[in-house]
Amino acid sequence: MDAINLITSCQLLPLATLTSKDQVEPLCKVLINVGLPLIEITLRDEKTLDILDEFKKYPQITLGVGTIRTTLQIDKAIEAQARFLITPGFSKKLSQYAFSKNILLIPGIQTPSEIMSANEEGHDVLKFFPAELSGGIQKLKAYYSVFSDIKFIPTGGISEENASSYLKLDNVMAVGASALIPSNLIKTNSWNEIEDILNKSKANYLKS
Repeated sequence: MDAINLITSCQLLPLATLTSKDQVEPLCKVLINVGLPLIEITLRDEKTLDILDEFKKYPQITLGVGTIRTTLQIDKAIEAQARFLITPGFSKKLSQYAFSKNILLIPGIQTPSEIMSANEEGHDVLKFFPAELSGGIQKLKAYYSVFSDIKFIPTGGISEENASSYLKLDNVMAVGASALIPSNLIKTNSWNEIEDILNKSKANYLKS
């Protein structure tokens, strides 16, 4: 299954920032256990880039790399066999570079102008970020009337309280959430707690 179909099928895209290679194995085991075999690893810590290669040991996990801001980061993600990339904003340079490397890139957007710029470069799946601070559900409803052919992955402020409302929108493919894998629990190696959160979230985020 390709990355887009997997994200669409799962509806949830967990985000995590790792600081040690030792965190990769327990994270992957948790994702496999809960039946959510994908992850966006965010490059919010300078150590994370050197950790990505560890994911090669777990081909069952579809690896995405987020907070991409440079072509070097794209190269490193590709070396780690990442299946998709996510940028915090739209960059024509990064978009064209990713296309030249034949890897899926999902750009972050907020405004209609950014949507049009990204779409002109061939992107029809976009990250709406930061979702809640950028107008949330009402903004995406408005976008659907103009950009009905674009699918969004809202990220930023997604919680149990609002996730299902986002997922009911025709133009929302999935939601991204760091709350699914809390950074404080990663730091304390509380993997059983993380697994419990993911199991509960699958039920609560996806409830109708």
